[in-house]
Amino acid sequence: MYEIDQSLLPRIDALELSERNKAWRKAMKAAPWKVYVDRERLTVESWKETEGEDLEIRIAKMLKKVMDNVPIKIHEFDEIVGRPTPGVIGCQTAINVCGDYIHDIWNDDGIIGVTLDASAVLTREELEVLREAVRIFEPICMPSNTYTAWRELVGTWAEDAEAAKLKDPGLQNGITGQSTSTLDWPNILPAGLKTYIERCQQHIDAYIAQGGTDVNKVYFWKAAIICLQATIDHSKRYAKLAREMAAETADEAEKARLIRIAETCEYVPENPPRTFHEALQFMEMCSLAKMFENPMQNNSHWGRADQYLYPYFKNDLANGVPLEEIASDLADMIGRWGTQTFVSDDMNKETHQINFGINNVMVGGLGQDHTDMSNELSYLILHVVACLKLSSPTVGLRWNEQTPDWLMNKAIRTNMDTRGGIPLFQNDHIMIQRYIDYGIPYEEACEWRGLGCVYPCLPNRAEHYGAEGVAAFNLAGLLHVTLHNGIDINGKRTGLETGDPRSFKTFEELYDAFFKQHKAFIYRVFWLGAVARDICHQYTRTPLLSILGIEASMDLGQDLTKAHPDYSMFGISDRAIIDVADSLLAVKHLVYDDKVLTMDELMEALDSNFAGERGEEIRQMCLHQPKYGNDIKEADDMVKRVSDESARIIYSYNNAPFRNMIISREGLAWHYFGGLGAGALPNGRPALEPLNDGSLSPMRGADKNGPTAVLLSAISSGYSDVCCSAVLNQKFNSSLLKSEESIDKLVAYTNAFMKNHGSHIQYNIMDTEQLKDAKANPEKYPDLIVRIGGFSAYFVQLSSGIQDDVIYRSEFEL
Repeated sequence: MYEIDQSLLPRIDALELSERNKAWRKAMKAAPWKVYVDRERLTVESWKETEGEDLEIRIAKMLKKVMDNVPIKIHEFDEIVGRPTPGVIGCQTAINVCGDYIHDIWNDDGIIGVTLDASAVLTREELEVLREAVRIFEPICMPSNTYTAWRELVGTWAEDAEAAKLKDPGLQNGITGQSTSTLDWPNILPAGLKTYIERCQQHIDAYIAQGGTDVNKVYFWKAAIICLQATIDHSKRYAKLAREMAAETADEAEKARLIRIAETCEYVPENPPRTFHEALQFMEMCSLAKMFENPMQNNSHWGRADQYLYPYFKNDLANGVPLEEIASDLADMIGRWGTQTFVSDDMNKETHQINFGINNVMVGGLGQDHTDMSNELSYLILHVVACLKLSSPTVGLRWNEQTPDWLMNKAIRTNMDTRGGIPLFQNDHIMIQRYIDYGIPYEEACEWRGLGCVYPCLPNRAEHYGAEGVAAFNLAGLLHVTLHNGIDINGKRTGLETGDPRSFKTFEELYDAFFKQHKAFIYRVFWLGAVARDICHQYTRTPLLSILGIEASMDLGQDLTKAHPDYSMFGISDRAIIDVADSLLAVKHLVYDDKVLTMDELMEALDSNFAGERGEEIRQMCLHQPKYGNDIKEADDMVKRVSDESARIIYSYNNAPFRNMIISREGLAWHYFGGLGAGALPNGRPALEPLNDGSLSPMRGADKNGPTAVLLSAISSGYSDVCCSAVLNQKFNSSLLKSEESIDKLVAYTNAFMKNHGSHIQYNIMDTEQLKDAKANPEKYPDLIVRIGGFSAYFVQLSSGIQDDVIYRSEFEL
């Protein structure tokens, strides 16, 4: 627990964005979508130059080639420098990792889709750079070779399951172990990269001296040295450019700015930072290197930034550095990391909607001594986020019973300023306890941090969530498969033949058939994931990520693409439980208990998507059955039953020699993607529409009994007993913005939910009519932020289906 300088808090409240922050924000808003091909051109050149060398060394030299030669630029508003492209916003590609994943490059019009609704244009020469990269890397990339292996084992089943939206991600997302997680900031910052280079060389010398026989260890340490030195050299490229620019200007203020940039980049990240400013510059260069190694690793997560950056923050204040300067640097970094873009694969566009990296920073939370560690930097981070009013990064507040009122109050004010679910609130006690249940000691569990939107990860554990094609599977899609005797939405047999539901005599037969499909499907996904795990490191490596990702890699002399039983973690998100539970309860009532419909009548209505007068009549019957989110015991009990059984099956899978899967039910825009894999459902939802948002939110519009009833249903679900996190979204109208009393109400409301074993909550604060107007007149609302699932986005950049989903969620008052 820190001793808080309460006098600093009102000073923070009075801060505004600096002029250079405003200049950056204006330039960012005006920047067009642009895809840069420089990295891909350089990867091809390097690959040709290193033919015949060890793979680990080739990947390291590839990173060096890129960082030594990629175009760089210092903008007029920069104090901290370093971007993946010369543009204020620019997209990189990852063909050497993902292969032929950007299908638009084969179209001669040069139009490249960067999101579902936005595109960029490439010249003929730029297209050819990307096409040459595909011709070289597609035959030797990890996704291509893994799909080939899967076909040997299960034919096209995996691809069919992905096409039917029953599982995600596909392998072309390029994710490998730890690649979307944090770097090991608490250890890297105090050491500096020079120390890491020295340690690698010491390992090489010691291993050779002792007669070690695994030359791959030596290759790894040598590759790490190449990558670390390339990161240092990249920083010094900026220093050289800054000095050149300083020599050409007569403006003394501009010269001083450029000299400061030069001096900072000459010192870090080679050496440990001495100031808050140097610490942020250090982090930017390391994050850039991570992204250049694999642009799909563009998540520059800060983790518990308010802890490891706090000493620099306090020291600067004590040495007279103006608070305004510290806040301006912080806004620079948060804004920069909240606007990093990349060209993703087609599936990622559907599950995420956007192509901004979902970067995550956390504030507050318990520490090693079991006390809350909130501090003035936690407060400043929230304030800067509120000032920037960006959709990213994701900000998470680690709530616990010791969380101070001053931080909760600031968090709610931040939410009211952004209005789009920023920050989210996660229950520290539940998260830590779930990890302890998995056998992780408290001392490590209490240091958990967010990955992406809400998924938790641990320091010094290589997180594989999203790697090997394992992240989420679609229970609503599996219900569709069950109702059609193993046939999916595309007419392919991706499930078991569990029988025609018209022949089932009892509800329990249907229920059992569903979970037979569930177990068979998820066990196969896990098995194929294990196959991919063994293949991955044969085709790709991440020496930079490995050496800076987890401390164990240094001593092991092992790349993170090769999983290790002691340090690798694996997870899954079992999604659409609410849709399934509401649907099963409707079938139980309508067909088996009350017998107002036959299964044949229900199936005819579902297969016709509730067409015609009779179809609509049946849909209304389905809609009027008890629904989760209204504090109705029967509905909530069904959710708990489905949740518990799904978790039991997942935990029963033997993932030896590795740890078994953990469960985290997160958000993203997955409910849009998942909805494309399910026809009409017995809960009354039409075919292909989005499913329930988040993972614990009620069916949109079905929660009729007010916001507190939703909380009671969420608590009754039992999610907190079986999974690490579960996303609950709520929408409140803008009347909350009109009084100070509303802040206290929402703080009390949040505290009450968390104290009663709620695991996660986040708030959209806006009016339904405003959202409808934004959809009709997007030019009026360029900065309107909404919470989608586990992350926020600009409303006008979303697909029409997701816009409607947000619009028609229930709107509450307090």
